Amino acid sequence: MTLAVGSRLGPYEILAPLGAGGMGEVYRARDTRLEREVAIKVLPERLASNPDALARFEREAKAVAALSHPNILAIHDFGRSGEVVYAVTELLEGETLRDRLSASAIPPRKAIEYGRQVAHGLAAAHDRGIVHRDLKPDNLFLTRDGLVKILDFGLASQQGTPAADSNRSLAPTMPGKTDPGTVLGTVGYMSPEQVRGKPSDHRSDLFSLGIVLYEMVSGRRAFQRTSAVETMMAVLQDDPRLSGRDMPAGLEEIVAHCLEKTPEERFQSARDLAFALHVLERDSSASRSEALPSALSEARTPSGGSPAAVERPSIAVLPLRNLSTDPENEYFSDGMTEEIIGALTKIEDLRVASRTSSFAFKGKSEDVRQIGERLSVRTILEGSVRRAGARIRISAQLVNVADGYQLWSDHYDGDMSDVFAVQDEIARAIAGALKVRLLPSEQATLVSPGTRDVEAYNLYLKGRYFFGQRAAKKAIAQFEAAIARDPGYAAAYTGLADSFGIFAFYGGIATREAFGRARAAAIEAQKIDPDSADVHVSLGIIEHYFGWDLEREERLLEQAIALSPRSAESYSWLGLVQGLQGRCEAAVEAARKATKLEPLSANAQTNVGWPLYVARRYDEAVAEFRKALHIDPNAMYPLWSMGMCHQGMGASQEAITAYERSVMVTRRELSWPVALLGGAYAAAGREADARRVLGELEEWTAQEYVPPMHVALVHLGLGNRDEVFDCLNRAITERNALCWWIRYSPIYDGLRSDSRFEALLGRIEPE
Repeated sequence: MTLAVGSRLGPYEILAPLGAGGMGEVYRARDTRLEREVAIKVLPERLASNPDALARFEREAKAVAALSHPNILAIHDFGRSGEVVYAVTELLEGETLRDRLSASAIPPRKAIEYGRQVAHGLAAAHDRGIVHRDLKPDNLFLTRDGLVKILDFGLASQQGTPAADSNRSLAPTMPGKTDPGTVLGTVGYMSPEQVRGKPSDHRSDLFSLGIVLYEMVSGRRAFQRTSAVETMMAVLQDDPRLSGRDMPAGLEEIVAHCLEKTPEERFQSARDLAFALHVLERDSSASRSEALPSALSEARTPSGGSPAAVERPSIAVLPLRNLSTDPENEYFSDGMTEEIIGALTKIEDLRVASRTSSFAFKGKSEDVRQIGERLSVRTILEGSVRRAGARIRISAQLVNVADGYQLWSDHYDGDMSDVFAVQDEIARAIAGALKVRLLPSEQATLVSPGTRDVEAYNLYLKGRYFFGQRAAKKAIAQFEAAIARDPGYAAAYTGLADSFGIFAFYGGIATREAFGRARAAAIEAQKIDPDSADVHVSLGIIEHYFGWDLEREERLLEQAIALSPRSAESYSWLGLVQGLQGRCEAAVEAARKATKLEPLSANAQTNVGWPLYVARRYDEAVAEFRKALHIDPNAMYPLWSMGMCHQGMGASQEAITAYERSVMVTRRELSWPVALLGGAYAAAGREADARRVLGELEEWTAQEYVPPMHVALVHLGLGNRDEVFDCLNRAITERNALCWWIRYSPIYDGLRSDSRFEALLGRIEPE
């Protein structure tokens, strides 16, 4: 079906045709709600009634929507208007790689850069179990600002799940069903296993990318022959000529590794390939810099800092593996990892990757060189913990990132009563292996336990573990048990205060009770350890959620920064409180400092987006939230933050998608994301769904505490103003967490003209 210029699909006005292929026609269009231009892909009329074709089209939309990465085409919407089925994506300006190659080959340096970007995009897809299966120059787009975007997931499938038949490409593609023996993909870009109709996994995409890399540099198609059958035979039997002045040696090795006929002999992950291309790109840059004047060359460092900063010893401590027979001892191995990180952080001359950054690699079998590159460290500590009753064994080895060689290894046996001495000994051994000089103040001890009661310490570690798992009630129970064992344990008090402070926001704990118990715990911690940065952060969190004295909150966070300048947490909370008040520039600056200290923290990255959201700079905020979801696609905080941003933009379906994912990852156990979803349903006109959510929240209230501020969100979407004001007034009376933000939140913009709104704000006062 050809759409006329000026016609509409829902809120989208067609502006011009952009192109057509076997799986759809593409148009430039204008989103009349958000006043932005988009691209719309429409399923052809001849296929719209075909269930298989419709399923393929819907699968492509869902596959792309599940991803959030700068090197993958972003999808904004998916829907139907009458008999027309369509997907709405970002509008790209530039050209396909196929168009670029029609002019000439691409310089090796630029080809390496393009290949690295594609590998990063594939890594994001593969992490979600999505294999593209049709990578080729036609499906790679070069934007005017230098980004490479992967297009067209029409053949994409969940790994291990065959896709439907295909007849979709402008290039020759073999159609057919997905029974054994099916050939899927574009001839000349398929892997050998695809040609044979065998099951293919993510390594098939790496073979295809090797073909694309070869073609970019040489200007020739790697396996092109006079017929499709001969081309497929070449894929199975031949090796393209790689040597020559058009293929640099380093790139030649990478391409050859991609084009191994057997998947087991290729790169085993897109991340490994991206790392290899990054190293080649870096080494090429270093070679070019040798010709520069020596003073200029010496001033250039990988981090943009001084040469001295690059030489500074650095380390990342990977989560120690739990080798105990009881899997529940996971809390103990995680706790040992955190304690060793904390001890090493006290060494002034050693740069230590943060806890959040290191734990991002938990359970992953990535190469240490790649981990070192991502965390910008020279050494990696890895090891294991075995616990049997009161006996513990910690094994550790220090690995040099540059060559993968072991620098030091040892194991430590002892009783639980020796645990603090063992931690201190490990930290000192690492410092010795790295030849790090300890300052006089560091000589006495690197591990300063807050308790000498080993059982209290054990309970505290369990509390920290459950806190990280967002199991609020379990965390609270363990911290309370630790305090019962040792009433002088400051860290257990701050853990308890943070649990009440943060978790009460999401529902399930009466907020008046949470306020009182959090403040009492934090005050006890302050009496025990008045100069602790953690105590200052805890007191700041209490003001943030319940006390509403924002000036006091900022003072506390600034004091925490002064006490611990390398702690990301204080900067992140400071950026959040400033951002929620609309102080955009200062907030973004503070939040970005946190991300530099915690580069792999999805939550810290999310706080960069919040000041932009409050400033109604929605496109910029979405970009920051996408970065957070690239770090952790299932992180609750950036998911519902993304939903609020899309809702502010008027993109109802995108908001609903984000909220539904946040509800899913929290297993529908928290009332806050559920209420947000109900409000979005109402805003999208899905009144029945919104009322169903409202009923669910009312039933929920009979079982546990549901903050009225949450219920207000659904009434707001339904236009029930009287109920909204009733809920918000009760929320202020009950001291619901973060009520002060009503004053600034875009969600309540529709209420600001109501005379009752100013009276409501007048009730929001510090306590």
